[in-house]
Amino acid sequence: MEPLTFKDTQTLNQSIQKLYSLRNLNTFGVDALTIVNQLVHGEIPTFHSTCIRSRQIIYTFLNGFLGFTAEMKRVRLQHYGEHPITQHMLQTFNGTYKISDFINSKEFHYLEGLYQQFFRLLDVEDQIIFFLPNFNSFHNLAQTDITVVGVALHRFQRNFTERDRLILDLLRPHLFQAYCNAQHCQQLQQNLSQLQQSLKSIGLVTLNTKGQVQWITPQATAWLEIYFPKSTASLQLPNLVWSWVKHQVKVFTQEPDLPKACLPWRIQHADKQLVIRLVVEQNAEQYLLLLEEQTLSLLKLLELLRLSQRETEVLFWVIQGKDNKAIAKQLDVHISTVRKHLESIYRKLGVQSRTEAIAQALEKLGVLNSLLLNRPLAN
Repeated sequence: MEPLTFKDTQTLNQSIQKLYSLRNLNTFGVDALTIVNQLVHGEIPTFHSTCIRSRQIIYTFLNGFLGFTAEMKRVRLQHYGEHPITQHMLQTFNGTYKISDFINSKEFHYLEGLYQQFFRLLDVEDQIIFFLPNFNSFHNLAQTDITVVGVALHRFQRNFTERDRLILDLLRPHLFQAYCNAQHCQQLQQNLSQLQQSLKSIGLVTLNTKGQVQWITPQATAWLEIYFPKSTASLQLPNLVWSWVKHQVKVFTQEPDLPKACLPWRIQHADKQLVIRLVVEQNAEQYLLLLEEQTLSLLKLLELLRLSQRETEVLFWVIQGKDNKAIAKQLDVHISTVRKHLESIYRKLGVQSRTEAIAQALEKLGVLNSLLLNRPLAN
């Protein structure tokens, strides 16, 4: 066997480095063929994917070659079994082989279908092929319908050398690994794309220990603007939220095992509420806020305070900013009845004013009403 020269080895190493830089699976065939064809030249180089059972072959060619005609592909499929390398499939999976390894030129020309209707039209007299060494596929050829990937170089003369074979054999495992890398990159890109798509509907905020927003999803920004409209910058956490975070962190630091350190914060707005959860670990350098909007009836929530049905309705409209006259009209009762219900509500909640009643009720329920942040209460 002809030994490789220092220049051969140097060129081979450079080609391997180029292979490992390939990341785009969509262009991998052309990119890999370009590298292979610079090492061992073929008049018609192809990167092919072959489905063993269905015998379907997908070809990739270098730019500038028009490819095989539909008729040539039909002939190739019809005479698939005539190919000497196909006939010795189990053997040829394990290395680099030429048509001339199995039949001489005269025998090759006798192949009425494969040569006369296919290779002869291309002026091809020899072909050297190697498959990427997926060893799991070798053992399952007879049991499963596998797809194998490989490279084929065609020449107009029978002049492939043992040096050519040696170079391709040395390149083969690296080409396989580069192909796997490109597949993994594509999968990672797809996963990242799906994650980015999912994040569009998820509220996430990461903060440093000084309360500065390091990263925030668009949905989190939108929710914070709705529930804390005084905030002006998307990368600025509302002061009220940061105060809550600092309090939670302080409680967590002092009593890390207390469940209340991880209780969510609920902010009511119309018929929805924003639930904010804080994730923090000991000695952490950043905090994570998880935001979720829920559709919730405040009226149903107020029933948990064990007030009467009418008292619950009165308190609900008080929280909505209605005055006694508007509440009486809404409930179709006299204004004095509303006052009596309010007195009962104050007594049961242990407060003396509307503001205290609202604050006490929402605090008991773990809810902050965003309306209270932006408008005065009715008397």
